[in-house]
Amino acid sequence: MEEFASSIKTAARYTFFLFAAIVLLWLFMPQRVFFQGLILGTIASIINGFILYLKTLQAGEAAVTPGKKVRGIGMLQRLLVAGFAVYMAARLPHLFSFAGVLIGLFAVQAVTLILAISQHFSIKK
Repeated sequence: MEEFASSIKTAARYTFFLFAAIVLLWLFMPQRVFFQGLILGTIASIINGFILYLKTLQAGEAAVTPGKKVRGIGMLQRLLVAGFAVYMAARLPHLFSFAGVLIGLFAVQAVTLILAISQHFSIKK
C-alpha cells in the first residue's frame, strides 16, 4: 500500500505542476476563455482523482479487515463533479471554453498514464 501512496503523491505533484503551468499560460496567453475552461476542468479532475484515491484506500482497508464492507468507488460523486464542470461550461460559454473543460477533465488521467509508462520503461532498462 505504501507503493500506491507513493505513486499517488508523485502523480499529484506532477498534476499540480501541470496546473501551475496552465495558470501561467492563462496569465500570459490571449486565449483567456480556453484557459479558464482548462483550469475548471483540471480542478474537477484533481477533485475526482482525490475522491478515487480515498475510495481506493477504503477498498484496500476493507480487503484487509474482515467484516468491513465497501460502499462503492465514488462513481456518482465523480460524475457529479465532472457534470458540474461541463454544466458550467455550457451555461457560461463567455467564461469557460467547453473544449478546455473536456481536455482538463482528463488531466489527472493523462499525468498518471504518462508516469506509469515512464516507470514501466525505467524498470525495463
